Amino acid sequence: MNNYNKVKEFLLFFAIQLVLYVLLVINYRAVSRIDYNGTIFTDFTIASFNFFVVRKIAKSDDSFHQWAGYAIGGAVGGGLGLYLSKLLFGC
Repeated sequence: MNNYNKVKEFLLFFAIQLVLYVLLVINYRAVSRIDYNGTIFTDFTIASFNFFVVRKIAKSDDSFHQWAGYAIGGAVGGGLGLYLSKLLFGC
């Protein structure tokens, strides 16, 4: 696999995990507020993203750049999710 494809896969996994962790944090806030619509929307979206991630990983070779994108995207997504959920829900 060439470097261009590795960077592309890194960015794909990073973006997917970033969105997933943003959604997870917002989901936690929606659940704590007993917000049915927010919880159902984020649960459905999280499950859909996870389905496609599992398929992508199952069809590819394990490698460091995929793991790095996945892990770093999750960390950045968690922080961004806290910031965005504070904007959406306050405190």
